[in-house]
Amino acid sequence: MKLIRGYKELDEPIEKAVVTVGNFDGVHLGHQHIISVALEKAKEINGKSVLYTFRPHPHLALRPELGIRLLTTYDEKISLIEKMNIDYFVEEPFHRNFSTTEPSRFFYDVLIKKFNAKVIVVGYDFGFGKERAGSLGELERLCKETGVELIIISPQKKEQQVISSTVIRDHLLSCRLKEANSLLGYSFFYRGSVIRGEGRGRQIGFPTANLKLQEKLPLPYGVYATYSLWREKKYLSITNIGVRPTFHESQKNDDRELPALVETHIFDENFNLYGETLEVQFIDFIRAEKRFDGVESLVGQIQKDVSYARTLL
Repeated sequence: MKLIRGYKELDEPIEKAVVTVGNFDGVHLGHQHIISVALEKAKEINGKSVLYTFRPHPHLALRPELGIRLLTTYDEKISLIEKMNIDYFVEEPFHRNFSTTEPSRFFYDVLIKKFNAKVIVVGYDFGFGKERAGSLGELERLCKETGVELIIISPQKKEQQVISSTVIRDHLLSCRLKEANSLLGYSFFYRGSVIRGEGRGRQIGFPTANLKLQEKLPLPYGVYATYSLWREKKYLSITNIGVRPTFHESQKNDDRELPALVETHIFDENFNLYGETLEVQFIDFIRAEKRFDGVESLVGQIQKDVSYARTLL
């Protein structure tokens, strides 16, 4: 996959480009279907597949007050799409000036002149140009005028549920991990470099690998059954997301002041993971984070949580 940072970086038009355009947040099953159609069409016409997306997400650039949290970081999105063997991944720097581009200008200047699009593949809810004023009807008209084939993908469903980033986000925020993962097509995850914590997990017999919450959707504070992926090997684990209230009595009335961590205990192993990259995949919700009367009560509950997580995994 060739990574291009914006359409202006293209040296020459792409040969027989089959272009799909969107945000692709989460790269869920609906997105995967759109991409697979573009790949199949590119193969059919002996052309090149092009995925055109934006960084940052337009909502974050234009309406940050909405507080939308992404399902994947931008780098994670690239990694997930790369596995699908797209030929060109074009990530457009999104800013206010670009957002004022009129639909027809976007179509001709970007899709036709720069990409040399022969086929365009979009979802049923696609809108383009300034304030998404470009409707599917206008896109159909422009494609007809230029002889470009347009493929519109209908809503994709799983068990009667329309697959969308919004629906998946709602499932995750309600701790419905199984439902969310079913629509994603993979397990929701956090990935990052393991940092040093306070060492309390090791002191009480449950050493943890700690990750900072990234700039993506934060799951509700609580305990989860997880898999941990390290150096391409998967391990059973249990993960707490939260602020460790049992050990922070001085701030018990305002946990918001504490930094939230992803703390993962890998079963039956004792790795030194500081500085290593770890991916934690969330499988099921066990319980909400709570404050215990003391360390003994906390340890007793962790033992129960570990036993239950083993049955879930």
